[in-house]
Amino acid sequence: MIKSIRARLTLWYVAVFSVILAVSGFVVFSQLVESRYQRLDSRLELAGRVLAASLKHEIEEHEGKAPGEASFRSVLITIHQLTFPAQAVTILQANRTVGQKPDSLARTVARTAIQESAAFTQQTNPAHWSEHGWRYSALRLSLPVHGEYMIVSGESEQETEREVATLRRAFLVGVPVAVLLSALGGYWLARKSLAPVVLISQTVESITSRNLERRVPILNPADELGLLAQTFNRLLERLGTAFEQQRRFMADASHELRTPVSVAHTATEVTLDQPNRTEGEYREALQIIDGQLRRLKRVVEDMFLLARADSGAVPLRPSKFYLDELLADTAAAARVLGEKLSVNVEAAPMEESLCCADESLVRQMVMILLDNAVKYSLPGGRVSIRLGRREGLYEIFVQDNGPGIPPDAQPFIFNRFYRADPARSRSSATSGGAGLGLSIARWIAECHHGDLRLLSANSSGTVFCATLPTSVA
Repeated sequence: MIKSIRARLTLWYVAVFSVILAVSGFVVFSQLVESRYQRLDSRLELAGRVLAASLKHEIEEHEGKAPGEASFRSVLITIHQLTFPAQAVTILQANRTVGQKPDSLARTVARTAIQESAAFTQQTNPAHWSEHGWRYSALRLSLPVHGEYMIVSGESEQETEREVATLRRAFLVGVPVAVLLSALGGYWLARKSLAPVVLISQTVESITSRNLERRVPILNPADELGLLAQTFNRLLERLGTAFEQQRRFMADASHELRTPVSVAHTATEVTLDQPNRTEGEYREALQIIDGQLRRLKRVVEDMFLLARADSGAVPLRPSKFYLDELLADTAAAARVLGEKLSVNVEAAPMEESLCCADESLVRQMVMILLDNAVKYSLPGGRVSIRLGRREGLYEIFVQDNGPGIPPDAQPFIFNRFYRADPARSRSSATSGGAGLGLSIARWIAECHHGDLRLLSANSSGTVFCATLPTSVA
């Protein structure tokens, strides 16, 4: 089996071209051969008609009294001999030769005319046939008084056969040459047309994770191969972005995991450095280690959740519940955290709102938003949550009056491990997050066919809006 596309295209091109050329050549050759014989028949028929007209004129001069044979001989010797020298002519009456052109060819025509005259008496006038390399034309002529005659004209087909043989040789030589030239041209066209594909293949083959910045050259952006190259380049851009995010994720994850481990290890070394420690010192060291382990646990759990989310391994468990009650419960839980940081958490009055979604995930999303708002609010600040509804969507607004988010950091706040320090710095080394909360919250909204976006962020505070459909299919 031929594996090369160029070879297959060339073979298909040659096969189709050969069929078309063979069919068209056969039709043209047949038409040319037929035209040659039609031209021969036309000459013979013309000779018969001219002779018939001449005979009528000659008999009319004799006033129809002479038998007619003398007139026939006179016409055959003079007019036809000068006008149609290549044709042999015989005139018959009731299978009897009454006149013929005075040459050796006429005898052949006379014999054939006598044999075929009976067969053509009832046929179309004139009649044509071929025999022994000769072409014949028979024309019936009815003369007053003299009766009915048959004028048989004949001419050798040798010249016509030579023309046909020349045409046949031309086609037998020309068709293979044309097929060969089409094969060469088809291969050249296939090679030139597929050259961009080869270039794309070689370029893509040379691209690895270390040189994802390379791009496929675009020779003609308007054709299909140019569109294919642009598609590959967009794919490489997405892969480059994904690899960059992966590398950054690995670096940030390593940093986040290394920090609590280093702090816990340092606290352990310092505590064990001196053999005699009081119970309070040991308790203080264990509290430090416990805080770092809690932080490490949160980071690992969040990373595990995001990894499962990326692989689609977190199934939704939709159920019907009242979203207003869930928001009120979550606000009450956040209010406890707010009291420790002197931040007031308020829940606006909400009407009864039945929702169909994964209740645990929605609760986690709202808690992330409230937790961030509380942590990044100034002491004495205020955090509020309210519920709205429009066009079949629930809108959850979480607002704080903290320092806001710098404009240059706003496009990146949903990136993993991103923290807009110092404007929204962590409150402490132990209570601060790892920059995964908003990524998880957005994923929860999107997997419910909703969205999470930043509505505003300035010096007067920040407003986030999460949308959820009223039902999940």
